[in-house]
Parts: sequence; structure tokens; C-alpha cells
Amino acid sequence: MTTTIRRLAALGAAAALAAASAIAMPTAAQAAKAKDKPAAYAVAAPVLKTGDRGEAVKVLQRALELDKTSGYFGPVTRIAVKKLQKANDLGATGVVGVETWTVLGKAIAQEAAKADSSFGDVQVNGRFCPAVAFSYGDGMGAGRGHMGLDMLGKRGEPIYAIDAGTVTRSGYQSNGAMILDIDDKKGSMWFYGHFSKILVGKGDKVQAGQLIGYMGDTGSPGAVHLHIELRPNGWGGSARDAEPIIRELCADVK
Repeated sequence: MTTTIRRLAALGAAAALAAASAIAMPTAAQAAKAKDKPAAYAVAAPVLKTGDRGEAVKVLQRALELDKTSGYFGPVTRIAVKKLQKANDLGATGVVGVETWTVLGKAIAQEAAKADSSFGDVQVNGRFCPAVAFSYGDGMGAGRGHMGLDMLGKRGEPIYAIDAGTVTRSGYQSNGAMILDIDDKKGSMWFYGHFSKILVGKGDKVQAGQLIGYMGDTGSPGAVHLHIELRPNGWGGSARDAEPIIRELCADVK
């Protein structure tokens, strides 16, 4: 009885080993397919999906050879992404992640990663927080007729457009500060002051969240900060306290 049991156990173990080997060994077709498929590499390119906007989306649209490179990830872009994913045996989710960037190529993925840094990532209802690392300074009416909000930071920190709009003034004002006036699509004007460098000029159209310059202390030597003013009727009207809006937009930052 003992010998019979041992023989059966040995046969069972052999069968299990054979089954495991069969599972572990891929077929020739599977091996060839795995060889042809590029291995996903780690890349800092952003995950893009329907509804996203920005320069990284434009990079994607150019890579997909779409007729329009609007920077908006809409239905046309999603259809093109899913077509690419199906053709490369990826899950046709319409979401551009690391595997899809791998298919598009490392150079394109790197271009998208670089372009993505040109847009802010903290936004509420289409408006963006204008800075990424700061502390709050003087607010409106701070003892000296201060008509805006100061956001204290380090020289060279990126500054982003709060709203989409048109640049109506760009350059130096009388006190030596580098400034921008941007009229938004709602009829209001945002004033940004004390840049170290400005990236857009008068007449330029900017998107919400677009990188427009870098923080500095021009016009206020030694006090690096961004001065923000909201003027609902441009310079022809009074200023509105921008702090409640900025605190809402920047809640994830602070």
C-alpha cells in the first residue's frame, strides 16, 4: 500500500511539473510578438486624457499627424489615440500613458514632458494658480494704498496666467518693474508685476495656465515677489480684492 501511494504521489508531482512547464513556456508566435513590441521605458511625459489642454497636447497632436493642433484633447484626438493603441496591441482606452508614449517614441515623449512644464497644474474651474511655491504677503489696502496681493517666492519661480486672454501691456513701468496686463475673455484685466523675465508680448493670446514669465524683484530690489491685481473694468475702474480668488485657486499649493 505504501509503495502504491508513493508511486501515485510521484506521478502527480511529475504531472504538475509538466503542466507548470507548459504554462511557463510561450509559443513561438507569442515570443515573436513579445520581441516586436517595444518595452515601455520610464518617462516623465504627462498622462493625457479627454478635456486636457496645453502644449503637451499639441505635441501629441503633431505626432498623430492631426490636421489641427489646437492644444485641446477633444474627440478627434481621442479617436486618433485609440486607433494608434489598437494598431499596437495596447488597451484602446484613449488615455495617453507610458505605453502610448513608448509607441510614439522617446523623443516625442521627452518633448511632451518639456512642453508640459510650460503650463500650471493647479486649477479650479478653468482658472490657474499663478505660482507654485510662495507665501502670502501684503494684501489689498495694506497701509500704503496697496491695490493687489503679493505672493512672496524665489527668483526664477514660474508664473502662470490665471485666465486666458490677450496681453495689452508688456514691459517696464515707471518704477522699473517688469509688468504684464492681460485682459481676460470675461472683460476683466489681471495685472502681474515684478517679473525677472517676461515670455509674452503685447498682442499675444495666452491660455489659462500658460507660463508667462518668472518671479523677480524688478521695481522692488531685494523683495522677490509677484504682485497681482484684478481690475474688472481695466485701468478705467477700481481694483477688486484678488485674494479670495487666489486663495481658492492655490488651495492645493498652500
